Amino acid sequence: MNTGHHHALRLSTCTCLLCSRFRMPRQSWFEVEHKPLDVPGKTAAMYASFPVRLVARRPPVRGGVGRIELSIRDVVVGYVAVQLCGVDLRGVLVHVAVADGFRRRGIGGLMLDAAFARGVGYAWSTAPGRFDDVEVKAFRASLDLPVPVQVGEPFYCSHMREALGEGI
Repeated sequence: MNTGHHHALRLSTCTCLLCSRFRMPRQSWFEVEHKPLDVPGKTAAMYASFPVRLVARRPPVRGGVGRIELSIRDVVVGYVAVQLCGVDLRGVLVHVAVADGFRRRGIGGLMLDAAFARGVGYAWSTAPGRFDDVEVKAFRASLDLPVPVQVGEPFYCSHMREALGEGI
């Protein structure tokens, strides 16, 4: 592993040398959720001033829409809204958003990876969206999804329909 610094975002980066050698799509990453535990002085201040956090926000009701947010220095730069059902093992990607100044840096893909990590083994689908939009097409083309996703036709379970206020 090699460490570096992303000057535009003022964040520490890590690069996997083996992934780089084999030209894998995700070779470098930001360290998420810096927690300076026993770091003294200036180093602790530096870590505290450049935090990156990935936070899951629970839905208000079971089967409802929750969010996973990525914040840099307490500013949310991206999120994925997702519905998960642990009973029926279904996940619906409702919305992915990344702030304009942070696009084309892999944050949208990170948001999807975070959602998929919360629903390992789930059947995944997406809510209806603007899939003919040029930016959405470019985003989808850049992804290397680890699981199959049914696009544009959500596969809701009865718990999700109830949370949405629909009849079963």
